[in-house]
Amino acid sequence: MRCVLLISALLSLSLSAPAIAQEAQSSAATEAQLKEEARKAREEAELRIEASMVTMTSLVEALSKNLGQLHYLRTLCFGQGDQKWRNYASQVMSIESRGNPEAERQMVRAFNAGYYQEQQRHDQCSRNVSVDVAALSENGRHIAAMLGDPYRDY
Repeated sequence: MRCVLLISALLSLSLSAPAIAQEAQSSAATEAQLKEEARKAREEAELRIEASMVTMTSLVEALSKNLGQLHYLRTLCFGQGDQKWRNYASQVMSIESRGNPEAERQMVRAFNAGYYQEQQRHDQCSRNVSVDVAALSENGRHIAAMLGDPYRDY
């Protein structure tokens, strides 16, 4: 009888081991699939943002639009009271416009265009918003680095 119980226990272990291994493989496959989906979403967002920035007439205009996009997405997720990117954009505009009302109007137009562009794309905070925020942040870092280049053309 003991032999039958031992064989029965061994068989149940050997039968469950492949199931456990299969679950682990399935979990790893799901994780790999999620990572691949995230990578594709990030690349799509970066390409979309890059294509949009090409239409800008200046780096300052591109940065203004970028800040408008970030402002909308931040208020979407953190509420209307969060004015971090609007305040930052206001500071950039006052520095970059140098008292030129036309330059300031151009930057405000770009900021608003970015805001409304994201408003059309997103109506609730989600993982897609996080992907866009990451891509926009990276784009903003690139623009800021180019603006800080002492050899750039004005």
